[in-house]
Amino acid sequence: MYQDKIAIWLKIVNLECDKLSVTVLEPHDLTLTQYKVLKFLLQSPEGTVRQVDIEQNFFIRNPTVTRILQTLERKGLILRKNNPQDNRSKVICLTEKAKSMEKLLYQLGDELEEKFTSSLTAEDKRELLRLLKKILSRRENDV
Repeated sequence: MYQDKIAIWLKIVNLECDKLSVTVLEPHDLTLTQYKVLKFLLQSPEGTVRQVDIEQNFFIRNPTVTRILQTLERKGLILRKNNPQDNRSKVICLTEKAKSMEKLLYQLGDELEEKFTSSLTAEDKRELLRLLKKILSRRENDV
């Protein structure tokens, strides 16, 4: 009965992605969420990302993001600096150590995607991406 529900399959696929990410990211002392935050910071203009931006972008609650940022800070990958636009908040910045990992982070992403989609043809990948974007387009309309 539940085997034919898309939501169930999406959850199973998500769990499989999480498991696979451990094999790819753990040797680099990163979790999937830490990796995603670092990539988000790499792709954002320097000094513009606040904690709330991470919370909203990844749909993660404040206490969880706080723990993620504390861990990245302990690893020497991020710094929190005063926000030049608003002294009441901080911006999250990558350290030189994290910036030096940029090429590696993109390679890890490519490796993760390749392993995750290895059973799909190029056409399958394009179709899957199209359908996932279509599902998420509802979210944009709800906001």
